[in-house]
Amino acid sequence: MKKILSVILCSVLIFTLGACGKAEVKKESTAKSIVKEEPKEVSKVEPKEETKVEPKEKAEVVKTDEIKSREVVLYFSDDQAMYLVGEKRKMDNPTAKSIVGELVKGPSAKGEGTGKLYATLPANLEVLDVQVKENIAYVNFKGNVIDKMQAGSAGEGMALFSIINTLVLDKELGITKVQFLLEGKKVDSIKGHYDVSEPMSADKKMIKK
Repeated sequence: MKKILSVILCSVLIFTLGACGKAEVKKESTAKSIVKEEPKEVSKVEPKEETKVEPKEKAEVVKTDEIKSREVVLYFSDDQAMYLVGEKRKMDNPTAKSIVGELVKGPSAKGEGTGKLYATLPANLEVLDVQVKENIAYVNFKGNVIDKMQAGSAGEGMALFSIINTLVLDKELGITKVQFLLEGKKVDSIKGHYDVSEPMSADKKMIKK
């Protein structure tokens, strides 16, 4: 009988202890579930300031092909073939080559007697090119210029210095001397009266005052 009672008491004790353990576990789990996670602070995103893009100013278009007109002075022979007389002529974008071309066209001044100007170069004269290098203008004639240019010292002098004075005395061109060429080559003389083997300077004494 005692054994039976002791067995019963042990069973009750074990049951009681098990029930208490379960209750503690339940309390702990309940406590954990009750604890709420604190809400995380959400960082406020500041609105970005709108960056105003200023419209770029339109780049100025520089025209490189603008026509620049100016007055040039072309030197032609007087009626005695002794002096050179200047004639003003308006040209668009004048260059050394285009100015020599105007000399070939002859004077435009009309008149009689002492007021009339005469061409110094033949109208059919062919100028192959006029290049300016280091302030020297290289005037390149076609080879038949020897036959076309006027004969005599006066005629040759008028032809050469009408070109030289016209180019050198035009300050806009920046030319200091003129070198004459035939078919791209230097020659000693064109008609035998003037030495053209080296660059030639202007002769203001030939200009009529």
